[in-house]
Amino acid sequence: MEYAIYGINRVSKDFMYIFNNLSIACCLEDFPDKEMWNGIIVKDVEQFIKEKEHIQIIICDFEHTSKEKRLEKLGLKYGIDYLYEEDFFSQLDGVTFNPDNKPIYVWGTGIRSQKLEAWAEEISYNIGIQGYIDSYKGGNGDFYHNLPIYSPEEINYKEVYVVVAVARYAVIEDRLKDEGLMEYRDYCISTDYMSRPSVMLRQTIFDRSCYDFECKTMLNHAEILNDGDMICCCSTFISNTLGRISKDVTPQNLWESNVHRIMALSNVNRTYSFCKKQMCPLFIGRNSNGKVAIEKPYDVIKNSPSTVALGYDTTCNLFCITCRDKICVEKGKRLEEKLKLSDRINQDIISACEFLILAGDGEVFLSRAYEKIYTSAAIKQIKYLRLLSNGMLFNEDKWIKVRKHTDAKIMLTISIDAATKESYESIRRGGNFEVLQRNMEYAASLRKRGELSYIRFNFVVQKMNYKEMPQFVEWGLRLGVDEVFFTKILNWGTYTEEEFKKISMMEEDGITPKPELEEVLNNPIMSNPIVDLGTIRSHHDKYNVEVIDNYYRWELERKVKGLFIDGN
Repeated sequence: MEYAIYGINRVSKDFMYIFNNLSIACCLEDFPDKEMWNGIIVKDVEQFIKEKEHIQIIICDFEHTSKEKRLEKLGLKYGIDYLYEEDFFSQLDGVTFNPDNKPIYVWGTGIRSQKLEAWAEEISYNIGIQGYIDSYKGGNGDFYHNLPIYSPEEINYKEVYVVVAVARYAVIEDRLKDEGLMEYRDYCISTDYMSRPSVMLRQTIFDRSCYDFECKTMLNHAEILNDGDMICCCSTFISNTLGRISKDVTPQNLWESNVHRIMALSNVNRTYSFCKKQMCPLFIGRNSNGKVAIEKPYDVIKNSPSTVALGYDTTCNLFCITCRDKICVEKGKRLEEKLKLSDRINQDIISACEFLILAGDGEVFLSRAYEKIYTSAAIKQIKYLRLLSNGMLFNEDKWIKVRKHTDAKIMLTISIDAATKESYESIRRGGNFEVLQRNMEYAASLRKRGELSYIRFNFVVQKMNYKEMPQFVEWGLRLGVDEVFFTKILNWGTYTEEEFKKISMMEEDGITPKPELEEVLNNPIMSNPIVDLGTIRSHHDKYNVEVIDNYYRWELERKVKGLFIDGN
């Protein structure tokens, strides 16, 4: 069937970007001043109707009233002669959530449930939560947000719809399947619930904001997280997932999905509707007062991700106070699943990837799953490799093992969070500061010889360590690292709200440093060129950059120019 788009505006351009399989005969305007728009013929709407062409009209605009009145005055009827762009949105949903319209119960009373509720509030969506399920009922009292909390044993799973809102949801999902429940029909994961295409498209297509820069990260970037969740930007900067890699769902399926196309739309129309603007440094000092050029074609998604970050194995030799309460090493069924995922990634993703980042979760030099990646045959074609580590295992033996399998430019990022033995071993439990110092001396020697192309030290700022920030910079300068990166502590569900308030060095707005942190930030050494204040936002100037092809490449090249140019 052929259609005519009524409206030359950003909404119509967004609509055609998503529904690029529709046959569009022409675009209609009340008083057209051009013959063509984005490669499509433009016609006068009244003349078009007089010609009695049997083509259904689709109204595309931020508001429909004036266009609807004009069509009705010309004798057209809704549902017969014309439709709204919104009438097509539900076609994008591949599955139906809660088809039996059962009462909704959220499993979890922590960070994930808070994110779910914040998302619903932001887009004015009524989830209709009837209650909560918590394995540790009583930790939050018998009520959460004025709704009852039930233990898992108190729930009749045949009569409710469960939205699982916890980070490590695989165990809960297995339990629900044991109860005979089916995904989507009887339960879903909260990130999937928030990533329904029809809801997401409404978020961005009718978002009137427009920023004065282009970020194309979502068009070329993929991250694989715990349990195979796939996203298209940094997990700190977005909440929506593209879905999960599984036996039946390939990474390419997710890359070509409706959800990914909508996420990419939010980049090219410059609304950035799914970005956490209070977290991403690109939004510092910017207002949504830009204007998208509706005549310029939108950039298209790459055939496959050229930058890939992996963070799906929690195995680690440390149990940092901000992260976990014990050392975690995957084994048994869970390890088998991680190894299979590594095989899938080597086969389906690495072969087309230029820049690989290992690893956003766990310790890269302890994980057997990550070792399967950096020792694989597929890794040989990678041009750029960034290793994220806690540094305790980074020694000559590990370096030789990695270098043996790749000729890529290698970059190293070490998470440390302290400048003294006392603080380090209190925060990064299981670590040894003398061993770390020795390993960092070795890393620095590799950088001086040019065998490493970049070194960054990371420091998560909290009450226990903020006074050591200047000393940390001094250490970085002494070793000759390229960047010392500071970020504010985030609550990943490790702390109660009250506990987090006591350790965070930011005011309740999450943006303003507390006075005692402000004093440290005013130390002259904190203005050294190697320092980046990350998410401590008020101490950043606006980045004077108009086009960012990929955030991860951009943030590294700010410190080492030409890092992603071959031969340098």
